[in-house]
Amino acid sequence: MKKKSVMMMFCLILVLALTGCRSKKETNDQSNQKGTAIYYTNNDVTKLILKRKNIRLKGSQIQKVQTLLGELQKTPKSQNIRSVIPKRIVINSFEVNSNIVQVDYKRIAENKDLICRAGIVYTLTQLKGINYVSFSISGEPMLDTDGTALGALGRDSFVFDELPMK
Repeated sequence: MKKKSVMMMFCLILVLALTGCRSKKETNDQSNQKGTAIYYTNNDVTKLILKRKNIRLKGSQIQKVQTLLGELQKTPKSQNIRSVIPKRIVINSFEVNSNIVQVDYKRIAENKDLICRAGIVYTLTQLKGINYVSFSISGEPMLDTDGTALGALGRDSFVFDELPMK
């Protein structure tokens, strides 16, 4: 009996040790792949979908952000995906301050708002030196469900179990 429990404990430790042994290349590091990552959503607006495009990002950070926001607003050619920034969304303005992009826009329906923000955050934070995106709605800080200011969001602000991605 004691031998079985020792063997079981050994197997458990081995399994736990091996789960942490992934190489850095196997994680979500997309930087070594060709093309610029643009995030779209499925037609139900329930999942983010990454597509790589050959986009020339040149000029200042402001110009690069402007280019990516423009790409996010374009209607994709595929019938199976949609832009994370629908045509009815108007981006009023954006600023780049240090490593944060501040985006001001008009609000959409709550359930689609999360996917929109996540797609913008994931697309803009691939730029070198941009780590966070903060959002405001028509000049007012975006609030969480409990009424507190949402603040700057990074890639780690979205839990994958709560934010479906493909």
